[in-house]
Amino acid sequence: MINNKLHIIITGETGKGHSISLRRNTIRNCAITFILLTIVLGYGGVRGFYYQQQNWQLQAEAVQLAAELQTGTDTLSSELQATRKQLHRQLVETRTELARVVREKEELTGSYQQQVATLKQDQEELLEGSISKLDEQSKVIENVIDQLGVKVKIEEDPSHSGGPYIAMHDKYQDKLICDTDRYITALQKIPLGHPVNTKISSSFGKRKDPLNNKTAFHSGIDFRGKTGDKVKATGNGVVIKATYNKGLGNHVVLSHGDGYETTFAHLSKRLVKKGDKITRGQVVGLIGNTGRSTGSHLHYEIRRYGKAINPMKYMKVADLTVIASK
Repeated sequence: MINNKLHIIITGETGKGHSISLRRNTIRNCAITFILLTIVLGYGGVRGFYYQQQNWQLQAEAVQLAAELQTGTDTLSSELQATRKQLHRQLVETRTELARVVREKEELTGSYQQQVATLKQDQEELLEGSISKLDEQSKVIENVIDQLGVKVKIEEDPSHSGGPYIAMHDKYQDKLICDTDRYITALQKIPLGHPVNTKISSSFGKRKDPLNNKTAFHSGIDFRGKTGDKVKATGNGVVIKATYNKGLGNHVVLSHGDGYETTFAHLSKRLVKKGDKITRGQVVGLIGNTGRSTGSHLHYEIRRYGKAINPMKYMKVADLTVIASK
């Protein structure tokens, strides 16, 4: 039988020796345990060193991140500061520009107000001058109408009138404008001026008849002319006749309102027809030698309410310019 014990004798140079007796299994188990502990401690040391290395690396990365974070913070702070300065500068510039614009607007407003005041003053002066001229023209027209013996009659017709309401105060200019409008309206109905620009060959009134040499009454004025010369209306009106007869030949009769009628006789050609609306200066026919006539001429009459009146006093105001028309 194999001996399971191991005897270890320990001696010194002097003295008594000692003997230790150990079982082989115990020694083996201790060796195995030592080896296992060595392996475990070695693995633990390797892992510890690895983790230590990881820790150092993490610390280095943390330091780098902290440095980068600090750098980023500094950069962001610098950019923020620069942005604040730029915004402040832009705000100052904006305020300066706004103040300049407001100042220009105020200057422009002041200039406009001054211009408006000047225009208002000019308008008042112009109005005063216009009223003065209108007063003079009104007196001239009134004088002409008085010389013609025409009474201005205004026929109010509420069913055929309108316009904005303007209170008529007792102001001179308002009355003047109203009176002038009445005079102009009346003048538009009066046949004024010459129907042709030629010499008169026979005047109005008593004369010897050119065909039988007997004393007769001439109800109009004869104008010399050439066949084809233009004959013009002496006032606004409506054609009530455009026909032919033995006495007047080709003739046109216009009604001007307020009882006035004009006749243009001995025409070579009529250029209007019954019912046509005519304006002063419009050509109504051509001079001729038709009807009871001794040569080319125009027989021109003015009648009011059927009574023949002398056209001469109406022709004397030929240079009067009527501004408004109806």
